[in-house]
Amino acid sequence: MTTLDSRVDEVAQEIANWEAAQQENLLQKLVDLNYRRGLKELSEKIQNRLRAEGKLDQSVDEIFAELAHVRKKLPTVNAL
Repeated sequence: MTTLDSRVDEVAQEIANWEAAQQENLLQKLVDLNYRRGLKELSEKIQNRLRAEGKLDQSVDEIFAELAHVRKKLPTVNAL
């Protein structure tokens, strides 16, 4: 792990020497990559859940209709 940590330190030092616009560009790319990774992980979790429930072949409209039905059954909370 020390080797990885030292490599991270080297890369960070190199990035610190970049112009601000280059650093901002890198940060934006990291944000975008992490966002996409999060969406992919969420998609996989949803697919796995639908597969486990035997609903993977269900249409989007059917899924949303079922969700609407479940929401109607939930008790409503009065707004203050």
